[in-house]
Amino acid sequence: MMAGVSGRVWQRAAIYGSLWAASEIVAGSFLHNLRIPFAGSLLAASGVMMMTAGHRLHPERGLIWRAALVCALMKSISPSAVILGPMVGIAMEGLLLEAGVRLARGRAAGYLIGGAAAVSWSMAQRIITAIIAFGGDVVRLYVDAYRFAARSLAVESFGPFDLIWTFVVLEWLAGLAAAAVGLRVAGRVGNKAAPLVPGAAAAPAVFPEPPIEAEGPWSLRRLAAAAFVLVGGMMGLSRLPLAAAALVVAAFAAWVLAVYPRAAGRIRRLSLWLELLAVMLLAGLVFGLVRHGASGLAGGLAEGAAMALRAVMVIVGFTAISAELRNPSILAFVERRKLRGLSDALGVAFGILPAFTGALADRRRSWRRPGRVLADLLAVADSLVLAHAPASSCRRVVLLTGPTGSGKTTMATEVVKRLRQAGVRVGGVLAPGLLADERRTGFDLLDIATGQRAGLARERPGPAARHAQWGRFSFLPDGLALGARALGPGAAASDVIVVDEVGPFELSGGGWAEALDALARGFPGALLLVARESVAEAVAARWGAAETIVCRVDGDAPERVAGLLDARATGAGSSSAATRP
Repeated sequence: MMAGVSGRVWQRAAIYGSLWAASEIVAGSFLHNLRIPFAGSLLAASGVMMMTAGHRLHPERGLIWRAALVCALMKSISPSAVILGPMVGIAMEGLLLEAGVRLARGRAAGYLIGGAAAVSWSMAQRIITAIIAFGGDVVRLYVDAYRFAARSLAVESFGPFDLIWTFVVLEWLAGLAAAAVGLRVAGRVGNKAAPLVPGAAAAPAVFPEPPIEAEGPWSLRRLAAAAFVLVGGMMGLSRLPLAAAALVVAAFAAWVLAVYPRAAGRIRRLSLWLELLAVMLLAGLVFGLVRHGASGLAGGLAEGAAMALRAVMVIVGFTAISAELRNPSILAFVERRKLRGLSDALGVAFGILPAFTGALADRRRSWRRPGRVLADLLAVADSLVLAHAPASSCRRVVLLTGPTGSGKTTMATEVVKRLRQAGVRVGGVLAPGLLADERRTGFDLLDIATGQRAGLARERPGPAARHAQWGRFSFLPDGLALGARALGPGAAASDVIVVDEVGPFELSGGGWAEALDALARGFPGALLLVARESVAEAVAARWGAAETIVCRVDGDAPERVAGLLDARATGAGSSSAATRP
């Protein structure tokens, strides 16, 4: 039985989302360091170009918005204290491009319309962000300042909103061009895969950095408190006297800085304070001096100061919210409701991110030919995870799959029991989970051949080094060492080897990936690989054999699985139907 279509789409989304994130990191750093205007629009155009080409090659429903969501969530590792704005921007770009493609039912016009809408979102988000930060007065300030400048330059025929529409049209044209380049590249590439870039064939041999990192313990109560104060401040700050408003903002900022020390980096930025000072002085000039002369300057500066205070509250408020949104429990809650497979996709995406960033860095001198660069990167994306699997010498691979928490380890244990009863030599590892108050708190590791047991992962930080962290779990040296021995050369004496479980770590080159590569190349017996359904197809593609059989926890009995691995377990396993995903 094949893994679900949703799992396949999430795997593809992990690859393209990681590629998109790599371009945000490499190209974004370059553009922002050079202070190039409208860098956000250029990055949006780059994302449209990649996703148009990728989706044209693999027109799977939901691929674009899933890749955008993966990329947006990968922004959570950004050292910036405020990551909510970029995350919303990337997610919206993906949704707009997806909407255009769906409305046009996959025709080229849909990519062009969706691409134009996605890139023009950059301007819309800048306007919305300014209104949220400074309030509705920022629109009045812009209009009055523009009209004053237009009168001074004698260009009053060109109105304040005409300028905005000019920029919107330019962004639409940029989006159309980006989508057109993506369509052209997709047509040239077809489904041909190019060789991997240097360094892309082998992902890091250690566990990648955790996708989400906390400054301290996360707290949903703090998230609710920060959101409540932020909304209340945005609604009521203007009703307070200026001095009282300043005290409220100072108290809120002090609390945020004490709880989230990383926010200090955002607050200390000179450019932020220069921007706030510029707004205050411009308001004093436009609302005060221009309208009422010198006598109105103080009132205008007061209005500008109120706008600046609101902006400070918004910045520190979203800093706190951005930090708390990194909470893995929020991601887990959303995934359980609508986005099953997201966390696994993030694991794969973070694992292959270094290969993409390296590929982009190697092509810095080729950016004058973006079509050629994109074609090369698409070939890397198509081959990085699902292709170039080691040639398997196993006589058979059985993949046992099911949702998280469905009892895969329990069923694998029953399969081992039946194999042993039939006289089959079984090796490998099982990873029984630990529960406390119906919450997964860790895993142990059991060496099937020797019966030796050790702690593998714990929810709270343990003695493991930083490179053995993943999300909320710390992986323990004793468990990792036991697993390496159990899956090492000595395992070849077994008839069947069990690996529980194979997941995003392994697909990105960590965990048991090296041992699995060796087993696929040189083990003549049968493998039982345990994997959750969202990564089952990727696991089968990388470590499957000429005969790969997919069994499900909710549809197959332990007796059948044991018989598929070795006919001695049932006497009839060899005649069972086999399917390869």
